[in-house]
Amino acid sequence: MNDHIPEQVKQVLAQHLVKSETGLAIIGADDRFLFCNPAFISMFGLEDYSLIGRTHDEFVAWLFAHRMGSVGKGNTTFEEWEAQVGGSPHRVHAYHSFETDQINGRWLLVTQQVYESGEIVSVCTDITVAKEAQLALHVAYAELERLAMTDELTGVPNRRHFLSQLESERQRALRYKHQVCLAMLDLDHFKQVNDRYGHPAGDEVIKHFAALLRGQMRCEDMVGRLGGEEFALLIPETAPSGAHAVLERVRHELARSSLDFIAPGFGYTFSAGIAELSLPDPPTCNHWIHEADQALYRAKAGGRDRTVVFGAE
Repeated sequence: MNDHIPEQVKQVLAQHLVKSETGLAIIGADDRFLFCNPAFISMFGLEDYSLIGRTHDEFVAWLFAHRMGSVGKGNTTFEEWEAQVGGSPHRVHAYHSFETDQINGRWLLVTQQVYESGEIVSVCTDITVAKEAQLALHVAYAELERLAMTDELTGVPNRRHFLSQLESERQRALRYKHQVCLAMLDLDHFKQVNDRYGHPAGDEVIKHFAALLRGQMRCEDMVGRLGGEEFALLIPETAPSGAHAVLERVRHELARSSLDFIAPGFGYTFSAGIAELSLPDPPTCNHWIHEADQALYRAKAGGRDRTVVFGAE
């Protein structure tokens, strides 16, 4: 078949092997390198290392020793690094391809073709620009997803995300018969804050309260801003008495807070209502929220600055 290739085509292919910006290497049936073009040498920093006649294993070991190959995770041994970044096993498949991120910041697409005679042609294409664009797109999508779930002012979950998590926790509590409490919180006389000090001051109060709540919650608890000055807490694995203790701790920390950055001597309070998810006949999420709202209404009607548990005298 080689005899039917015109001499001009052979000359062009020979020039292409040398001048191409794509890295090209040929490995013999004995697994020793027969050829590598300048682009391949540049991609792997082989200017001071004669690759011809070296085995593939020697090449990989050199990359590890000189930190010129793929990025590994942490300080690893050669065997651990090889397992992390090796792609498809060497010579196992007649053809395989994989992407690899290099320590020098490059991303390469590597394809290898194993021929029946045992030779391997390895082609390495620099895909750094495309990969960086892809990774940037992933970051942008992740940020959009985060923004869609987050209250812009406070950074806590917004109403939509909180209610979604509330239903998930409700289902988990039903499955495993675990206690879980929902608390609805409302800042007392918040309209007066806006009217007296202005809406920017009101925003600062909202942010302060959200940060205070997050600081007092466990990692498994969730704080959400439902809108305006209304917040909610999801407190899993907790009885109403425990949820009540959490909110009283928040109330104590709030009383100790210095809020002179808003106005000298400024302070605020909140009211809260707690409802436990009743088992084994649980309400819907809407009914569960309604029960917590009823307890919150009782806290407001009882003089504010207090926490009431639904169903408690």
